[in-house]
Amino acid sequence: MFATGREYLTGMLDVLVHEGMLAEWRRESPDGYVLRTHEGEEVTLTSSQAAMWTHGAFAAYLALVDQGRISPRLPGGT
Repeated sequence: MFATGREYLTGMLDVLVHEGMLAEWRRESPDGYVLRTHEGEEVTLTSSQAAMWTHGAFAAYLALVDQGRISPRLPGGT
């Protein structure tokens, strides 16, 4: 069974919070999200903007893992 776009985005945001890349997030409306940074800044994004931001954040996260600068906390991570 495949995840919907919303479920996929939700999962990616949850992982970014778990990994400490993002402080928290919440759904603001049917087509919006609020992301809160560790500095306390809140950014309101549409679903498509949140998806673009999340893909960029994951790319940065994976690059840091590949460079050995950080280690993932997820089970089975390298």
